[in-house]
Order: sequence, then structure tokens, then C-alpha cells
Amino acid sequence: MLIVEPLKLLFEFICFYAYKLTHNAGLSILAMSLVVNFLLLPLYFRADKLEKEQLQKKKMMKPWVDRIKSAFSGDERVMMLQAYYRENNYKSTDVLKESISLFLQIPFFIAAYSFLSNLNILHGSSLGPIKDLGLPDGLIPLGSVSINLLPILMTAINIISGFVYSDKKTIKDNLKLIIIALVFLVLLYGSPAGLVFYWTLNNIFSLMKNVVVSLWHPTARKEKKKHPAGEMSFSIIMLSCAVLAVLTGFFIPSDVIAANPTEMINTYIENPYSPAWYLLSSTLAAAGTFLIWIPLFIYLTKETLGKVMTYVMPVIATAGIANYVFFNKSFGTISRKLIFDLVLYFLNEEWIPNIVWNVVIAGAVLVLVWKFKKFFKPVLVIFLITICFVSFKNLRTIVKDINEHGQIRTNSAEDVVVPMSTTGQNVVVIMMDRMIGAYIPYIFNERPDVASQFDGFTYYPNTVSFGRRTNMAVPAVFGGYEYTPYMLNLRADEPLVDKHNESLRVLPTIFADEGWTVSVGDPSLANYAWYDDVSIYDDNENINAFQMAGTFNYRSEFLTDAGEELELRLNRNLFCYGIMKIMPNIIQSRFYTDGSYTCMNLTYGGYVDDTFIGLGELHRQYGILEDYVSQYMVLEALPDIVDVTSEPENTFFMFANESTHEVCMLEEPSYQPAVVIDNTEFDEAHQDRFTVDGVQMIMDTDYHNYLHYQCDMAACIALGRWFDYLRANGLYDNTRIIIVADHGFPLSQFDDLLISDPEYDAESLNPILMVKDFGSTEFVTSDQFMTNADTPYLALDGIIDNPVNPFTGNPMIPDDKTGDQIIYISEELSLATNGETQFNDPDSYWMTVRNNIYDDENWNIYTG
Repeated sequence: MLIVEPLKLLFEFICFYAYKLTHNAGLSILAMSLVVNFLLLPLYFRADKLEKEQLQKKKMMKPWVDRIKSAFSGDERVMMLQAYYRENNYKSTDVLKESISLFLQIPFFIAAYSFLSNLNILHGSSLGPIKDLGLPDGLIPLGSVSINLLPILMTAINIISGFVYSDKKTIKDNLKLIIIALVFLVLLYGSPAGLVFYWTLNNIFSLMKNVVVSLWHPTARKEKKKHPAGEMSFSIIMLSCAVLAVLTGFFIPSDVIAANPTEMINTYIENPYSPAWYLLSSTLAAAGTFLIWIPLFIYLTKETLGKVMTYVMPVIATAGIANYVFFNKSFGTISRKLIFDLVLYFLNEEWIPNIVWNVVIAGAVLVLVWKFKKFFKPVLVIFLITICFVSFKNLRTIVKDINEHGQIRTNSAEDVVVPMSTTGQNVVVIMMDRMIGAYIPYIFNERPDVASQFDGFTYYPNTVSFGRRTNMAVPAVFGGYEYTPYMLNLRADEPLVDKHNESLRVLPTIFADEGWTVSVGDPSLANYAWYDDVSIYDDNENINAFQMAGTFNYRSEFLTDAGEELELRLNRNLFCYGIMKIMPNIIQSRFYTDGSYTCMNLTYGGYVDDTFIGLGELHRQYGILEDYVSQYMVLEALPDIVDVTSEPENTFFMFANESTHEVCMLEEPSYQPAVVIDNTEFDEAHQDRFTVDGVQMIMDTDYHNYLHYQCDMAACIALGRWFDYLRANGLYDNTRIIIVADHGFPLSQFDDLLISDPEYDAESLNPILMVKDFGSTEFVTSDQFMTNADTPYLALDGIIDNPVNPFTGNPMIPDDKTGDQIIYISEELSLATNGETQFNDPDSYWMTVRNNIYDDENWNIYTG
């Protein structure tokens, strides 16, 4: 990262824009070679000069060195040689100067090899007789095998260039040159033709350079006037570079991560770790750029560029700080992929003042460095100390947040084991987040095979939830009527998070206290954490709680790719994000490049992710929503996590799943995720599936309508397969299963759920509720008025006599529901701002409903 990564980024930046202009891989490599070599020409000239000076000095000293070696031996020889070397200002380390060009080539070779060997655009791209730049060229066919011509051509040019450069070197030196060329031949012979083509171009450029230098005799050149030594301040240059290194590699990246540390964790890899470690990658890349390569370039070209860079570097550092601190426009939420949810675009009235201020800052810095060079160093030191202080403060925030809330995986997939008995009783409660109750008739109408898998269930379409959002609605699902928003607000002295956790513990505790084997997976918003925090059950050893979402990611090829792609983004693009943020506004988007930060493999032919999702079209989508796949994998894994036992034990299993919440378009009629989806033909041919018993479900007003329907369908298909598994293993008849949701979603698909006074879409309050009891055999639809707070009673009914809430001491009885049900309406998503002890969103209000949610007359505003 420290030495090679800055060079890779330079190569990729040049290649990105070359390919954008030419759309030709070969021409892009040619452009990259030319630009890089011209940029480095002063560096190589200086290196060549140092090498020639060193060889000339050795040649001059050789007669006396040989005489000393022949006349003296042992310690006396060593002492005489050391004295002679001191007299001629020669150090033993000076021998390294003979190989400066080689030392420079090694990191460039590694960077080019790493970049071009993994460049997606090379695969399938041709160049003249070369059919595929992503493979060895194989230009010389010999029967069933072929010989690669480019590496041989590259080696020949390399040797010729070396001999032209050697200028009367010894046989030993020429032999070394040939050996080095042959080493490159061996290393690159089986490499992609694109890489060898690039290195061949470099050798051609080197040959041309050596020919020109050899023809341009040194005596014919006029010595350039050297700048006075005092005009270059390497300390100012290094301080400026240090400011830029910390600013772009540590400060700005830590700012991004500290805003939401847990969100920046790569949950798609097998062993997620703290995002603080990504700061190491960005810091090393920045240090390599600003503390190694740029100072090295300046030092080797100090006779020509030293004075200029003394002024340029502090200007860049100061303007960079100003651009980030004072002109850092927000473009909405930035994802953990470092992609804004709004287009990065500056209006004229935004970028013009920014340019003016950059010019003003540049002018002020130039004057200060020119007039008060000695006093400007403390200014840079203050900048450096300040951004270091804030950076470490950000790091402390990240570490603290991860330690408190960022425990990602407390278990592996192998730890997720759910015992179910063939001889005892099993109770299963499945909370499908945001699954819409009104969809079921239409899903079963389209897929009678899935409907048959739900034999024995009673479906309750006339079901309402008590809130629009999970944190408001889910406590009643798991705890019952004591945990509706209205009842929770009456307990005004207790934190909401404690009451929420309590609701999640009610059913598992009751069943565990009765001696049942209890399993809990992914408790919804436990501890108000973004991840599934199962620690709320730690004090009860009879409750086996585990995380399910994310632990089965390995089952999906999509998620394996997603993990690798996110690692690339966070390790590479955090530093690039820092670079982008210090640029003047007008050029930021040129480097941002829609969130790829000029990364070729993310822009051309790379992994297709949820960055490209949401075309807004009714029937087409490009991309994969990883969060959906991660949740869906849990449903796919259900048959594998069940431990079938014939012991006469009773088991309780409760889990939540968000595959019906993190929705994306699926391929019809398989209802599976795909990179490219076009359901146009299928949807047009099967519009009749959305009319059941004369009631039409409106679909073509918003593409979200299809997304929710398709993901609810996929959930039913996966659950149906699990039910078949339970049947095949003798578990279905002795298992009570409750499928429930916390709330629905406002999609305006059902006229009977559109309330006129108050104006509201009750589809957002219509959760699924389906119950299969022990031994039930037919699918039944019941119009009984229900709420999702009936779930605990339905789970306990007839199993445990007179159940009592273990935390309040109140009996667990059903509400009679003859009166009004009080519902809290709020769009506030944030757990932090919705109130500490009560739900108190200032824009919220309360509604009531009774008897029938499909009757507009039954809905009213609640005034208390």
C-alpha cells in the first residue's frame, strides 16, 4: 500500500480517462505508457545523471583502489581504503546510485503488473493480431502450442536499450543488464498481452530516450544556472506534504466513518471487522503519495522544480483544507460504498466563488511563503497538529461506537441450530418485516402450488398494526397489547429502548420458564441497534439466541462478490474520497465519477451492485440489492438449521426477517434476484393475476408496487418449501406457526384501504397475519378483526394455562377489540430522535380504527 498503491492509482486515473475518450483498451494502455513516461522523464534523467556520476567516480578511483588492494592486506587494506574513500567523498552506500533506475523500475513494474493483470476491460479486447489482451498473445503457433511473441520482443528491445545506455560499461555490467532483461522475460512471459504490451511500450520509450541522450553529447549542453540553495525549502515542502497526507488519508476518511461506524462494516464478508482498519489502507496510500513519491520526485528534480514546489505544495495544502472545511457541500446521504444518493453537481453560483477563494488563498500563501518563509512553517505545523487531533478524535469515536454497538457476528452459521420435536409440540413465530397482508389472495392466485403448501393456515386480512414504523409497531407484535405505542407512552419514566427490549423477551421467557426449548433469531431492533443484538437474552441461559441475517451470506454468489467489491471500495476509495474532497468544486465530479473514483473495474465490466438499482421503471432493473439477498438467504437456510428430534420435548422458535422490507425487483416467474431484469413481457401477459374476486390490486402506478409484491411472493415460496420440509420430517402437524408483520407499506394499491378523513393509506397499517394450528388441514380466510398485538395470545393459547407477563405481572389475555384501537402515525425513522421515554415526534398524530379496516367510516383522528 505504501509504495505501490499510489502508482496503481496514478496508472488507473490515466487509463480511466484514456479509455473514456477512446473506448479502446490498447489505445488506453498506449496513452498510459506515454503519460507516465513523460511524467517520469525528469526523474529518470536525474537518476541517469547520478548513475553516470557514480560510475565516473569509480572509474577515476579505480587505479588507486587497485594499487591499495595489491599493496596492502587485512585491516591495513581496510583502513587505507576507508581513508581514500573519505578523501574522495565516497561512501559505501554510494554503490546504490549505480542501480537507481532499477530501483525505480521495480515498484512501477509491480504496480503495472497488479493493475493490468486484473483489469476487466482487457478481457475480450483485441489489438491488431492480438485477439485478447487479457490472455498471453500466442502470436507464433507451433502445432498444438503457441509461442508468445510480445515478451520476446520486449526483451530484445530492453537489451538493445541497455546497450545503448551502457556507454562502454564493463562486460560484467553488460552481463548484469542481460540477466535483468531475461528475468523480466521469465516474469512476464505468461502474463496477459495487455501487460506485456505496456511494458514493451515502456522499453521502446526507454530506447528512444537513450538514443536521444547518446546523440545529444553532454559537452554540447549548456549547464543550467542553479538556483541559490536558499530558494528551495524542503522543510516547507515536507510539512505541506505531511498536512496533505494526514488530511486525505486519515482526517477526511475518519470523518466519513465516524459519522456512522457500524454502517461502514463490511457485513458481506465471512469475518467482518472494525472499519477503523480501513483507515490504515487510506493512510498508507496517502503517506506513499505525499511523503514518499512526491518528495522523491521533488528531491531528484530540485535543481529545476525545487523552488517552484516550495510555493506549490503549501498552496495545495492550504487550499485543500479550505475546500474541505468551508466548501464541503452535502450531496445527501453517503453510503458505505462512498456513493452519494444525490448527483454530485455544483451550480455556477457555487463553484465560481470556490474558484475565487482558491485563487485568493493561493495568492495569500504565495506572498506569505515569499516574504515570511520562516514564519509560515509554524502555520503548517499548526495545521498538521489540528487535523491530527481531530483525526484521532474521530478514531476514538469509531472505536468507542464499534465497541458499544458494532458486534457484528456473535455466531457462525454452524451455531444456528433450532431443535424441533416430532413427538412434542412446536410453536414458531415468524415476523416478516413490512409484509403486506392484502397481498396473500393475489400471491396464491398466481401460484396455486404455493397456496397448497399453506394448507392448515387461517388468513386474517382484516388486521391492523399500531404503528407505521418498526420501532413503534414491533413491541406489540412480540409483547402484546401492553406494548402498543399508546401504552408504552403511559410508562413515561422508562426509556423506550428498555421497554422495546422487554417486549422482545416476553414470549421467550414465558416458554423458557415452562421448560420449553427456546430459540430466538434476529430480534427486531434489539437495544435499538442497527444489527441484531442478541445480548438482551444473555441473562437467561434457557434461551438460545443467535444472529441469522448475514451468517448465511456464503450461500450466495452475489454476496461473495459483494463482499470482495466492498473491500475494494473501502480499501481503495477512502483515500480517493479524501483527494476528491480537497479539490476545487468544479473538478470534484471528474474524480468522483459516479462513485467509482476512476476505478476501472467498478465502472467497466465489474461487479453489478445496488449502486445501479432503482431505474424507476415498472418492469426493468439493473443491479442486485445485497441486503435483500442477505435476508432471503435466511429463509433459504431454514430447512438446514432445524435439528429434528424424536424426544418428547416442546420447542419454541421466534425470528424476524427483512426480505420483505429490503425490497428489490426479482426475475419473474422464478422470483429470484438477477443482475439484469426485464419483466415487461411477463407482466403484460399476466395482468389478470392482480384481480381476485373482482377486486383489482393497482400495480402500474409505481415500480415499488412490483418490488413489494415480488419480494412477498419470494418469501411465501421460501416458507412454503420449509413447510414441505416440516411435513416430510413429521413436524408439520404438531407445529403451530404464526406469520405476522409489524406493519405494511403505503402503496395506494387498494381503494378500500384509502381513508378519506383523515386522508391516509391504510395499506401501511395492514400487516400479514396467518396462523396454522396443531393438526389443522385446510386453508381458511377469516374476516375477524385482528391486530398484530394478538400474536402472543395466539402463540400461547391452549398451551400454557393463565400465562402472565413475567416483567409486568399482567395476564396475557386478548383484547376484546370492540372499542377503538389507538394507532400512532409518524414518519420518523431515527431511533435517536423519536423520544427517549415516549414517542413524541412533533409531526406525528394518533388515529383510531374499529371492527373493519376496510370501512372508511371506522377510521378517525384520536384527540385523547
